[in-house]
Amino acid sequence: MKLALIFVALFLSAACFAGDTTYTIKINFLYGSRPGKGYHQQESKLFGGIKGGHVSVEAGGRVLDFHPGNNPLFPNNKKPSGRFSIHQSVYWDGDDKWKTVVVPVTESQYIALQKIFDSVAGKTPYDYAIFGMRCAAASYDVLSKIGLFREYSINKNVITHFYPKLLRKKILKWADKNNYTVISNEGRSSRKWESDVGVF
Repeated sequence: MKLALIFVALFLSAACFAGDTTYTIKINFLYGSRPGKGYHQQESKLFGGIKGGHVSVEAGGRVLDFHPGNNPLFPNNKKPSGRFSIHQSVYWDGDDKWKTVVVPVTESQYIALQKIFDSVAGKTPYDYAIFGMRCAAASYDVLSKIGLFREYSINKNVITHFYPKLLRKKILKWADKNNYTVISNEGRSSRKWESDVGVF
């Protein structure tokens, strides 16, 4: 009887370890910005300004970005010009203001995310548009498909995550609640960067 209990305990222990989280992904945020006072000649204006920035999802040394094409006012999903693309790293550098949230995931979530990367990069499921899916909503859509968040309809997703700070606010609150690692960089002083005031 004791031997049987030991085998049961070892089996349950092995099952628990097999279900342990052993993978991580990253959610990367570039902050919106504009040229700082006295730096308008040296610094360029960027799309979106203070309410701009970017969001990408990273896993296994691959970064999934959703970028504009013709940047129409409303999406043309039958002939989208915007697209997903996969890169080896984020396109911003150490002089920019950014945050990266490191998220533990299960093996099945990790594998599913890699498949989604390949799928959406191979065939964009929707267009990039000013009043449509953009980087924040698209990143949320990808993350929701592996069960990290509740899936939304496209319209609800667009409204809820209309620009990066709206998604960043949600992700940082979620990361704080779950004690996930957040890596930050403050950015160069020659630009006026978006703040996190009111994020929590």
